[in-house]
Amino acid sequence: MSTVSPLSLPVTIIFHSDWGVSTGTGIAGGVDSIVEKDEHGLPVVRATVVTGAVREQAFLAAQALDGGTSGGWRHFVEALFGTAKRPRLVSFSDARLPADAPPESTVHDVVSLSIDEATGTAKKDHLRFFERASACTLTGTVELHGTDLYGNTIAWSDPQRRATELVLALSGLLVRALGSNRSDGDGLCDVLVGDADGVGDRTSYAARTCEQLEQWTGQAPEPPAIQGGTAERSASAPVISATPRRQSGTRPDDEPSVFRCAELDIVLRTPVISYEVPFSNEIRSLDFLRGTMLLPLIHRRLRGVFQNDAVVRDAVVNGSLLVSDATVVVDGVRGLAVPLVLSTPKVERAQEGGEGGSRTRVLNRLLAGEPEEVHKPLRSGYVLPRHDLALAGQPTADGLAGAIGAPALVGRQSTAHDSRTGAAGAGQLFLVKALPTGLCLRATVLMSEALHEHVRSRLDEIFPPGGFPERLGSRRLSGAYGRASCTLGQFRGSEADPPKWDRDGATTLWLTSDVLVRSPRLGPGGRRDDLIAALIQAGASVGLVDGADGRFAAGIRHRRIDSWAAADGQPRATRTAISAGSVLRVRPAEGAAPDAVIAALARLSIAGVGELRAQGFGRFVVGHPLLERNEFSLARLEQGDMLGTRSTTVPTSEEGR
Repeated sequence: MSTVSPLSLPVTIIFHSDWGVSTGTGIAGGVDSIVEKDEHGLPVVRATVVTGAVREQAFLAAQALDGGTSGGWRHFVEALFGTAKRPRLVSFSDARLPADAPPESTVHDVVSLSIDEATGTAKKDHLRFFERASACTLTGTVELHGTDLYGNTIAWSDPQRRATELVLALSGLLVRALGSNRSDGDGLCDVLVGDADGVGDRTSYAARTCEQLEQWTGQAPEPPAIQGGTAERSASAPVISATPRRQSGTRPDDEPSVFRCAELDIVLRTPVISYEVPFSNEIRSLDFLRGTMLLPLIHRRLRGVFQNDAVVRDAVVNGSLLVSDATVVVDGVRGLAVPLVLSTPKVERAQEGGEGGSRTRVLNRLLAGEPEEVHKPLRSGYVLPRHDLALAGQPTADGLAGAIGAPALVGRQSTAHDSRTGAAGAGQLFLVKALPTGLCLRATVLMSEALHEHVRSRLDEIFPPGGFPERLGSRRLSGAYGRASCTLGQFRGSEADPPKWDRDGATTLWLTSDVLVRSPRLGPGGRRDDLIAALIQAGASVGLVDGADGRFAAGIRHRRIDSWAAADGQPRATRTAISAGSVLRVRPAEGAAPDAVIAALARLSIAGVGELRAQGFGRFVVGHPLLERNEFSLARLEQGDMLGTRSTTVPTSEEGR
């Protein structure tokens, strides 16, 4: 029998002919059209394809059940698959082959003739090569959502679940083919929604479904109700204090100063879209997960157990709960945004002790002057410092200080379909970029001592030690994107040995996340003076060290921050941020006590500085050992190094921030 959860149903797709869901792309010098494949190189039917096919037939089934009119069953089906005003209640997963199935036994090339669009006849001397998958059986699931996009509980009654299974089973039976080239006989299949074990064949499955239909009495049930909606929560919303708060970057007297921290490890089970502003027909993704995405996840799980608890309810607005951005993890080492004061030779040469191109020699322009050879700045990617360097601050024997790389986004091209004909819309292509399946990322969750003590006894219930599934990012209800496995580690103290000023009486501030600060006119900030002012207002009286002899005083870049308000379906106002990776070299301001200033910087590095700190903005590292070296080497990471790797190694305190 199936082992799926009580709120999901198995989906079995049995292909009886060659099939394939084309990607719209080909291989130069090879096939003209390739089929969609998963991360194992096996053919796959994406969740969006299954959803579209079943949805189309579901409305036909609803019309038949309503007796040819628009009635309760149509209303129920609309709720299941969502409308422009209401998100869907069910999501299909990708339909996949077993991971151990050999690719060569399922995918083969087919030769055909190219057809002239003008005459409809075969072109002379024009052959067309395309991929096809052999007849096989794929499996997936359809999930009945237990929560909506805002974390509110969706209550499913037994009649609603039985009605959902009935209408989806009927709809699956009406699907006769999937994929491309259906008019040529490809893609002939049976789609069986529900437990198909022991049924035998499609005829037996259809007979069982008809029996279920005959046993149904009455009209369609009402769609599941959403519990804990905005109207229900409004009476218990936090009260906004009438006392004016201090300016940006300051810490109010009642804000927590001591935190407990834990690592949130995330393994992507499907591609995940980390929202970035779309461009033309391209849906883009960041190469990390913003804390803006992760904070609601943590808070929702806390509120799910402490439903009417004011302490948990107000944890975010009171500054008691903060979540950092999640960046890539390789072999237990968490990536930090590349410092924007590093440069590398424009012409790489093989280094002694390593293969050419496997390492890159890096110059720290905070400490080194203008190089004799031509250099190019490093502006993107992540540095993964080695543990021995991060702990001891000492160079390794071969000068290797760590690794550098960035996750490569995976792209999927899709075709928009004409709603009238069901065929592909002419010129309506769009490209979706996403973080790849198998990528491991890590974020840091901060709780105030008071909040941690309040929820500590039920943490294993809220965050099961064995991990818990979540949906993340844009299009997470589509089924093809957003599935991830999360694990929250043990909470520990966030205090660490305070950093020290270097021999010049200065230190470095390495921004590990974007920082939002206010300008003197209260508009979006981004200048280095705005950041220095925010630090001073927060109790760290520092000044910028002037560069000399061709050395940099700072390396700062800016980023445009755009986001989408799901509540009202509108874009939020654009913000300008100092981007992660920016570096400043600072010293105590005139008249300030050095010990007090370095202690304030250490405190601010934990919870951040500036705006939206609860969402991961404003984090930085003080005096990282990597930036105390004039020159070092970094190993280059390949995409394969970042996928499928997971370690329980605990990062250093600097990496955990």
